[in-house]
Amino acid sequence: MIERRWDARCSEIVRRMAGHYHDDEIAASIEAETGKRFRRRTVAEYRRAGDLPPCRRNDWTAALKVWRGREA
Repeated sequence: MIERRWDARCSEIVRRMAGHYHDDEIAASIEAETGKRFRRRTVAEYRRAGDLPPCRRNDWTAALKVWRGREA
């Protein structure tokens, strides 16, 4: 079993993807590239600790909320 210890390679992946992808997607990339599994929350904690930008917003839901509001 591979130990789940955060290392420089994990940090590099987070730095590369921060601000462009959600934490779930970053966690999946870390697993694919290193074989180490981390929870979304763990990725978010390391992202915040590194003062990296937050994950991108889910912009399509704003339009959906407006659309639903017009219907009601």
